[in-house]
Amino acid sequence: MKVVKFSAALFIGLLMMLVTASQVATAQSSAAPAAQGGTLPKPSSSLTYAWVVTNNVQIYAAPGDAAPVRDLGAGFLYVSLPDARPIVVGDQTWYQINKGEYINAADIRIIRPSAFQGITFTATPDKPFGWMVYSVKPSAKAGEAPAAGAKISNRYAPITVLEETTVGDLIWYRIGENQWVDQKKVALVFPAPRPEGVGPADKWIDIHKFEQTLAAYEGDKLVFATLVSSGLPQWDTDSGLFRVFMKVRQAKMSGREGKPDYYFLEDVQNAMYFNRDMALHGAYWHDKFGFKHSHGCVNLPPADAAWLWNWTTPDSTDKSFVMVPDRANNTEGTWVWVHD
Repeated sequence: MKVVKFSAALFIGLLMMLVTASQVATAQSSAAPAAQGGTLPKPSSSLTYAWVVTNNVQIYAAPGDAAPVRDLGAGFLYVSLPDARPIVVGDQTWYQINKGEYINAADIRIIRPSAFQGITFTATPDKPFGWMVYSVKPSAKAGEAPAAGAKISNRYAPITVLEETTVGDLIWYRIGENQWVDQKKVALVFPAPRPEGVGPADKWIDIHKFEQTLAAYEGDKLVFATLVSSGLPQWDTDSGLFRVFMKVRQAKMSGREGKPDYYFLEDVQNAMYFNRDMALHGAYWHDKFGFKHSHGCVNLPPADAAWLWNWTTPDSTDKSFVMVPDRANNTEGTWVWVHD
């Protein structure tokens, strides 16, 4: 039986505060599968991002100008800073957000994108694997409370499932010696066969909406896996078998104009559109991977979005934009299989 995973902060603007390894003792779990190839290089970007904390904030043509040129409106807003060095004019500090546009430093909070990264593989693992999505103490036995002195398994720690059992309505997974966690605490990848219609040499992506994981395959070989954030229940990511038809290296994204959940995100990177306006893309504004957290797109950690951009087809080598010539007869784009 599937039990819904619940994120305590569903609102997209709240960032999770994670406990660092230096602050807690870490349990020695089974970690990642032996077939892993390694983590990814950090993506390169000259941009710094900032959360706009003031509604209807005024934008000026020059720091300290008396009259604004526009305002940003009210909603969930993020801007990019081409130059993160502050500009001081009198007793005020400013940042440039676009050519000829400046914002007061008091109206923004500079953020740090998620450092989480997925895993590349040299062979398909023979066991389910994944990551902790909460920092918890494992139990010595399935269904029991953890001992007071049990060590913590941190959020984002990689795990391999060694055994599973059901206690009541919950599936419990053994991730190490005398270490059991229930299904709500983890996000797993279950290596899967190709969907019908996907060829033995085709690239395809498996997006598991319940687990909030992504696995990339070349035919029957798993080559990469990570955590994602797909659409919240009211904006569920469509299930089905699709193909990537357009890729955009960097662009603004916005939606829900005039609604309380209006959003405007500058310079979203590595978008791969596969179903109407639904795309896989990097998400610099949150660190909630492993939980549903979007308006329908599939949010990726920035490093993973960069890896998938380079791996997926249509080929985008040395391009900032590419689109298949015929969306109705798309034989070029990487397959994307979305399911519960």
